[in-house]
Amino acid sequence: MKKTNTVVNAAILILFAALVFYLGFAVLRRTQNAYVTTQAVLVTVNETGDASGCVVREELPITSDKAYISISVDDGKEVAAGGEIAIAVDSEKALENAARARELEMEIDYLHALLSNVSDASGAAEQDNAVRAAIYRLSAAVGAGDAARIDSTCVNLSSLLFTGGAAVTQSDLDALQAELRQLRAAGNDGSILAPAAGIFTTAADGYESLTPDLLDDITPDGVAALSDAKAAVGSNVIGKLITAKKWYYAAVMSEEDAARLSPGGTTTLDFGRHSSGEIPAVVRSISAPVDGQVAVVFALSRALTDTLGLRETSAEVVYASYTGLRVPLKAIHFDKAAGADGETTVVYVVTAGQMEMKPVEILYQTDEYCLVARADGRDALRAGDEVIVEGRNLADGKVIN
Repeated sequence: MKKTNTVVNAAILILFAALVFYLGFAVLRRTQNAYVTTQAVLVTVNETGDASGCVVREELPITSDKAYISISVDDGKEVAAGGEIAIAVDSEKALENAARARELEMEIDYLHALLSNVSDASGAAEQDNAVRAAIYRLSAAVGAGDAARIDSTCVNLSSLLFTGGAAVTQSDLDALQAELRQLRAAGNDGSILAPAAGIFTTAADGYESLTPDLLDDITPDGVAALSDAKAAVGSNVIGKLITAKKWYYAAVMSEEDAARLSPGGTTTLDFGRHSSGEIPAVVRSISAPVDGQVAVVFALSRALTDTLGLRETSAEVVYASYTGLRVPLKAIHFDKAAGADGETTVVYVVTAGQMEMKPVEILYQTDEYCLVARADGRDALRAGDEVIVEGRNLADGKVIN
């Protein structure tokens, strides 16, 4: 008699069918209850327009025909009217003597202040008062932008601070003054003095003839023509002085972009890697449109020293700036029950294994995402919250397996 295992095979088949059914049900349940989340991130988005043009400043070239020149001022530093910019002489020896004369002048000023402070502020209380007064004078000089007064006040303050450790006499001062007189008698001064107060830079680029009055009633073609004003930089040009703190950016923009600006209004300009950030600007003028383009002149009063190397450049004109929590547009829902008058805009987040509905206010929106306002309160959306982007059967308080 032949043995069969029909019963065993049937049992195996039943177990296999049960397993398939269970796995299928589990997969279906997981699919129906799957949720895709992302973190809410705090970001800033700008609405901008493109501009391309030329920077214009009030500039004064500094020249010298001497063979040996030593610049006395660091690039981007302010110089008072009559202040020394450079030493220019005809021989290397004369240059050394002139440099030594400048050193002697500084040492004499320092020693003179040191000896004066030793006698005038012998007591601790008197010296403390003198230091405090010198700090106030320095603060006032900085506030007024008086470069000459800043230098002299710094010398006086440093002499006060180091009086205790100094061992100098009138004889030391007399010796330095005698050496200075001897150098001056040799006629090797060679100082180039600033004809006006301003900011000095060695970055002469041939556009020094551009002046703000050229920007009156300028057209798009006029902005393009500014580049034609470039001249060859003479071999005798050692740098230039920027004699006004207000500077200008004349640019060509599309008529559509410029429509968001108005003469006398304010905006900000972003020169990208050429500046440390957005710079506030006032719209000085907007020309009539020509073939869909306009000329816009911006007046700026900040970041002058940071932009000394700028001339022909592009910029982004920032019309509006929005800072908020970025969430995908798919995460936005409208809840009728939550709103007393109509619908409330909400998102759902996952908190401790539960869904939590949070009301939001949309500040800015694109086709893919939106920025929502930051808010206070227990139910406010915060940076780092896990926002549900995709999922079914969303409900406040629902437990997520």
